[in-house]
Amino acid sequence: MTILPKIRVKFGEGVGVEVFIQPPDLNENETTFVSTDAASGVTSFTVEDGLKFAANEYLVVGNVGAEKTEIVKISGTPSAASISLTAATSFAHDRGTRLISIPFNQAIVGRSTDSGVNYSDLATIDLRLDSTEIYLQRTADASTDYYRVRFYNSTTALSSSNSDGLIATGYAANSAGELIRRALISMGERIDGQVLTKEFLLEALHDGRQEIDRHILVDRWSFRTVFDYDGGDMIPGRYQITLPTDLRDDDTYKNVLAVYLGRGKRELDKVDKRAVNGWYRGVAHSTLNGAITSASTSIVLTSSGDFDESGSVDIAAEDITETVDNAAYTTNTESTKTLGTVTSIANSHATARDVWQGASFGLPIEYAVYESKITFSQPFGDDYAGENVWIDYYAKMTKADSDGDLLDEPFAEIYVPYLRYRIKHRKNNQIDRETDPDYKDWAEKRETQARKEFTGQDLRVNVDIPK
Repeated sequence: MTILPKIRVKFGEGVGVEVFIQPPDLNENETTFVSTDAASGVTSFTVEDGLKFAANEYLVVGNVGAEKTEIVKISGTPSAASISLTAATSFAHDRGTRLISIPFNQAIVGRSTDSGVNYSDLATIDLRLDSTEIYLQRTADASTDYYRVRFYNSTTALSSSNSDGLIATGYAANSAGELIRRALISMGERIDGQVLTKEFLLEALHDGRQEIDRHILVDRWSFRTVFDYDGGDMIPGRYQITLPTDLRDDDTYKNVLAVYLGRGKRELDKVDKRAVNGWYRGVAHSTLNGAITSASTSIVLTSSGDFDESGSVDIAAEDITETVDNAAYTTNTESTKTLGTVTSIANSHATARDVWQGASFGLPIEYAVYESKITFSQPFGDDYAGENVWIDYYAKMTKADSDGDLLDEPFAEIYVPYLRYRIKHRKNNQIDRETDPDYKDWAEKRETQARKEFTGQDLRVNVDIPK
């Protein structure tokens, strides 16, 4: 998980907009310890192991949020027992004080006055880690302004990604950050960067969402329905399209509501892979193993074993402006998968393009879903070039991996008791979830929500009556 910089914003308490920046996560950074007491104003530390660090690197001296914690910069290459500094320290530090690498020494705050579309850098702040948050006050900004932050290294110009943009009035009620904040406040807890980290809390929230998303009573959620998705154009000679990347369970059709073709929105019937195989019985199919042009005299296929020893093949078009290309050949060398003495290629074709023999091109009436693709019961014909493939489907859950991410569940507030339970269990893994009041509250809300889910889609059954 990539953890973006974190901010929170307050507005309306008589002091304008207040921006609070959480320091970078340092849990996995290189660490050593002061091995001899150091007075204030020193320009070097005696350390346990200085070889972990390099010249011009920044170090945090002490623990984030503790008094007298400061950031220093290394001067010259450290030795095993000593680290020199570019400037004198501000505080005395006892033996055993932790030194930890930090890749940044500043935070750059950006502001948007157009609802988070465009940002301009507003202020550059030196990081202070003697507090759990770095503070910026803006007395003249508006409640409709948006803010974001990135961390910056003023020596190397290294910059982090930007945080999510956040309106001055704070996180939305259904945002990951707001749900986490509510859980922490209700328990009197705070993120300490060690036991309770932002990464843990976001992962805990994701666990709760997965628990209800995959509930045994629910195959899909009505609020994740996507209608009239443009799956692409019908290109002559093609027989597959790639499914939407956010389709829930993309190896079956169970979460595809409908597939429609063309301007008439002709709805196709769902079938399984074996039914589709029946449509292509007696049809040879392969793909180009290398591009060809109108001047090519041979065609190399992925496999030529199903093709006649001589005859002609149909090659799928490159785009909607072309038609299926018919090319004649006189030899088929199966060992090299090559059709030889080829004539009458009209257009250039890219590698991996479909090649057919004995196929009937037209408008499909059925489809199957497997391997993240929709496969149609026949390749598209020339007459339908450029018409659309429309898909209605149920989308999968999108992971919330930063505070500003919005949960699409209309019942997002039920995750607060789950987060409270996870926070308690993080601090004491002996807690029994079956007796914990927060987990019991969560479980009751989870079951209630699953039982009342209604997809809003009618069940339709098509009966094929023999004539």
